[in-house]
Amino acid sequence: MCEFCVKHGEGKKWYLNAKNYSDELLADLRRRELVKNVFYRVDKMYKRDFQLYKLIPNKFPILGILKKWTAQRILKYQHWGQVIPIEDVSVILSMASSIVRIPCICRKVSTGKEVRTCFLTIMNPDSLGIAGLLDQSYFGGPDVAKFEKVDKKDVLNFLSKQETKGMAHSIWTHGTPFIGGICSCDDSGCLGMKMYREETPAFFKAEYRVVVDKDKCSGCFACIKNCLFGALSQDNLNKKVKIDLKKCYGCGICRSVCNKGALALKNCAYFSKVIF
Repeated sequence: MCEFCVKHGEGKKWYLNAKNYSDELLADLRRRELVKNVFYRVDKMYKRDFQLYKLIPNKFPILGILKKWTAQRILKYQHWGQVIPIEDVSVILSMASSIVRIPCICRKVSTGKEVRTCFLTIMNPDSLGIAGLLDQSYFGGPDVAKFEKVDKKDVLNFLSKQETKGMAHSIWTHGTPFIGGICSCDDSGCLGMKMYREETPAFFKAEYRVVVDKDKCSGCFACIKNCLFGALSQDNLNKKVKIDLKKCYGCGICRSVCNKGALALKNCAYFSKVIF
């Protein structure tokens, strides 16, 4: 289990603990300001802070390690993520009283486009959650539909379809351990993925890894193209897919393009008992 599960999970996966979505956490004044900063300052953080941060070279061992440690320490306190499979997305949605879809702030800043792949989870039916702290005009002009309440089944169907396009799901904190919502991301504008690609991960791996049934694998390798993390490759010995468990983030989106059902998710405990 990840370190947040130990600190904030109360014996379960931390992101399945309803307390971490509660209005009691959001009532903290410092956290409320942090929520606003995550949205309203992300433009400045990306165009100035992140670009300056990249100038610090990674090639010097001590400096590179110190830079990554510092970044992760700050992000884990402010705005940290974890990859989750669609099964856990479904559990989170079942806990929520309502779901609000908003434009992706990352893509707005990095590409200038409005892409609606982010969902705020609201647990209290009498609350607006994070949505109540944000000015909708920040996300576009008056002719743009801003925040919209969406049906849970529609969200699940939408995110399932996103998987076939190579989109992995993740949850993000706004002042850990408070979880603001669910995102569906690839590397076409997601700042979290940019951090992962260019500097250091800003999110945990899922609590799962993928396994392949060699007997079912047809060798079409569609899953390799769908993997965001480069964990899948061709096994030249038997022309089947093989998995690098060190690279696998357990998102499970490779399964969405496997017509043979050759790929499955296993809890990380399975690997510690069976493989290692």
